[in-house]
Amino acid sequence: MANAYPRLNSTRPETLLMQMQGYAVVAAAGTQGDDLIGEVVRAGWMRIWQTVHLALGADADRTARFFACGMLGSTLTAIGLPRARSQEARLLPDGRGVSALLPHPAG
Repeated sequence: MANAYPRLNSTRPETLLMQMQGYAVVAAAGTQGDDLIGEVVRAGWMRIWQTVHLALGADADRTARFFACGMLGSTLTAIGLPRARSQEARLLPDGRGVSALLPHPAG
């Protein structure tokens, strides 16, 4: 998944943008008192969490890191930030690139 998600974001960015728009719709509907959309989206998201959580050995910290890194990648993709290493290095105060934060397939 760690390799497939960035590839999907780069080849089909509309998929990611639709996901991000879905979160915005949940928030907007909630402010208008409509929580039905939010209930459906949250239930789907929890199914995804559970699937990943079990695949990662039911380790809560590892699962949380996986999703946190995924959201970082999603945010960077959504705002159009290039993935070039020269660009990544400028993102972290200690000089590491974003790739240092992303989960690697081996662990």
